[in-house]
Amino acid sequence: MCVACRRRRPKGELLRILLTPEGFRIDSTGKLPGRGAYVCPDTPECWTEKKLRRFAGGRAKALSELLAAQLGGKDGQNSHLPAG
Repeated sequence: MCVACRRRRPKGELLRILLTPEGFRIDSTGKLPGRGAYVCPDTPECWTEKKLRRFAGGRAKALSELLAAQLGGKDGQNSHLPAG
């Protein structure tokens, strides 16, 4: 389930984000250890700071900026992320 829109989707359609002591890390494999949450990679509305507060708290703005930079574009399709 996406932490932003709360929509249920198959795990393979979502992007996993890890919360680490150093910040956030995008887990394109979905297999890295650690506390994580999922967002819709194809829905820019799910990357807004306000919608990410439940998961990221005070660091929601940084996460929103990371997602926008990594995913980019209106449809969320960007070649910066490795396939996985």
